[in-house]
Amino acid sequence: MNLNAVTNKLYSTGLNSSKQVETYSEKSKKTSSKDTLEISSEAYAAQVKSKELSATSGKDTLGITSGPDNNTFVIHFYDSAMVSRAISRGYITVNGTRIDLSDETKQQLAEVDKQAEADRMRAFNEYVMQHDIAVAKQQSESWQKAYKDASKAIEIAAKISRGGKVTSEEAKILMNFSPELYAMAMSSANSIKENNHQESMQQTEIKENDESTSGVEWSQFEWKTYESQMTVSLGKSFDIQGISEGENIINKGTN
Repeated sequence: MNLNAVTNKLYSTGLNSSKQVETYSEKSKKTSSKDTLEISSEAYAAQVKSKELSATSGKDTLGITSGPDNNTFVIHFYDSAMVSRAISRGYITVNGTRIDLSDETKQQLAEVDKQAEADRMRAFNEYVMQHDIAVAKQQSESWQKAYKDASKAIEIAAKISRGGKVTSEEAKILMNFSPELYAMAMSSANSIKENNHQESMQQTEIKENDESTSGVEWSQFEWKTYESQMTVSLGKSFDIQGISEGENIINKGTN
């Protein structure tokens, strides 16, 4: 099970909280005319009365929530795969109505998703680090030694994540301290195509570590994830008002 699969499952059961963290284009700024779809008065009235909101991209079911203003809605792309497929198809469907995506919208969506993907990986790195440091402190004979080891390991992990070179001795130190942290550091340094494989390994290691460790629970630590969002208005025409990055808290944590 990879990181995207985990977060998608958690999205389907509801997140603790969410907020918009970065607006790509101002609400008042109109996108190109290709992003506007005229519909009949009858169709508009039926959509307004509809209690069941829906948003899809081909076979992908997208999230949809009420927007900040009347008759506005936020479409949620939970991972990069959803964004990529929507861009490739060139349209999404909201309440049964097809909305074509202009080249400008596609570019904006791709750029926002690139940042969201980086933030997802960073947030997951932090989540794993918090857990590993807590485990190291609990199991170490000396709190001082555990803190020193953790600091050294994080320093090495940060160097790897930035693409820096480390010695075999440094790599061994990090591996001995935390295989999960080593995997996440390598994942950050690798291409996006390699991330899915790394994430799958990390999830397996997390499960095994969780089963063998008592006293430290994953629920103790905050875990955030990030997504791409599209705000649309539902009037006598569908208007794409902006593309933004959204932040969601999967687990608030207790620490």
